[in-house]
Amino acid sequence: MLDTADTIYLANYFNGYFSRIKNASDLMRFQKIEELKMKNLWDGFDHPFQKDCVINGGNFGVNIYFVGQRNDQRKKKEDYEKFLNLTSSHVGYGGFRCTDFVCTLTSCHDSIKFIHEGTEVPVKIPNDEYILGFICLGADVLSNKPLQIYTGQGKLMSDFVNDSIVSGKTLIPTQPFGRLFRGGKLISLIAQSNELRDFYNKKWGTNVVIFYTMSLYGSSKDSSQYDQLDRYMKFIGNTESIHPMRMKNPHKDRILDWLDRRGVERTSFTFTGSSTADRQFRSLLSYVEYCLKYRKSDPTIKLLAEKFDNEIKNLGEMTEQKRCYVSTYGMENWDDNLINREYEIKEENNLSQLFKYWKKKVFKKKDWGMRKYKNYLNSDVKMEYEFLNDQLKNSDFEQVR
Repeated sequence: MLDTADTIYLANYFNGYFSRIKNASDLMRFQKIEELKMKNLWDGFDHPFQKDCVINGGNFGVNIYFVGQRNDQRKKKEDYEKFLNLTSSHVGYGGFRCTDFVCTLTSCHDSIKFIHEGTEVPVKIPNDEYILGFICLGADVLSNKPLQIYTGQGKLMSDFVNDSIVSGKTLIPTQPFGRLFRGGKLISLIAQSNELRDFYNKKWGTNVVIFYTMSLYGSSKDSSQYDQLDRYMKFIGNTESIHPMRMKNPHKDRILDWLDRRGVERTSFTFTGSSTADRQFRSLLSYVEYCLKYRKSDPTIKLLAEKFDNEIKNLGEMTEQKRCYVSTYGMENWDDNLINREYEIKEENNLSQLFKYWKKKVFKKKDWGMRKYKNYLNSDVKMEYEFLNDQLKNSDFEQVR
């Protein structure tokens, strides 16, 4: 049990973290800024990749590289990880079976190629190729009501999820490619391709028949990059938002270290299995409430307890109902393949067909709202990266894009 002074400090730490936040997007902006500062990316990053390129119509090709697996415990980060941190508005993590891919633009061909050297050896991204986006596939056991209903599972059990479902954890285009050419849709299509599924199955010895992903923002935004991809990815409903927004690093680790130095061991807040971050945060909140209740005779703590209760109540109202999307790789009877591992392959879900589909929609038919951009679609468009460390310094920048 903390003494009175430490209880006051602990309550102020949590109250101070959440008190300036009005909504979920505010919190995510604050957390993203802190992440970039912690990783020494706030003041810039001189990346080794091609700095710019020119797109003129659909006369270009795409290379997809298997670049390895992120390790959150590894202090030295790969260049592509730093680049991803500067591109993604979300604070992302690795995880179980996290498998990373990077998509680049090439002028050497006008097709799409998946480049890897087996399932274990990462491929180095050439420095003369422009990065178009990032993909991370992994296995997550989540409390996901739409996915439970879709699969007919009363509860998503880890064995079923790990063997049969793959999660699109990260599907992020670089900007302005995402904005100008609907790059997020291309990255999404690539992620649920037959080739990436087969690579993942071979690497982990799985029998994946379902790909699913969720929108980064839910309540904060009324559209998603997965919209209008229903030929390949089906919207199956919104999550129930039972998990509140939570404190993230570096602040979470700092308070855990502080508690550990006061005899409240970190292991008290360490969990294994599914939803470990959510469970850890809820455990921390319970401990703060316990300390405040125990020391409630102190008038200062009584006031702090009221403020803490209000902050946590407000936090509970910041939950995001995220949209959930599913791909069965073109297979209507996907559940037959749970038993028969000789699964059916639909050619329309091959990379070559998906790339042709995206090019046709953007450059020929000008669908997905591209008609208003027809003036530049077939002329030279110079592409230069837009990084969040510069954009977030502008208070007018809208992180929800």
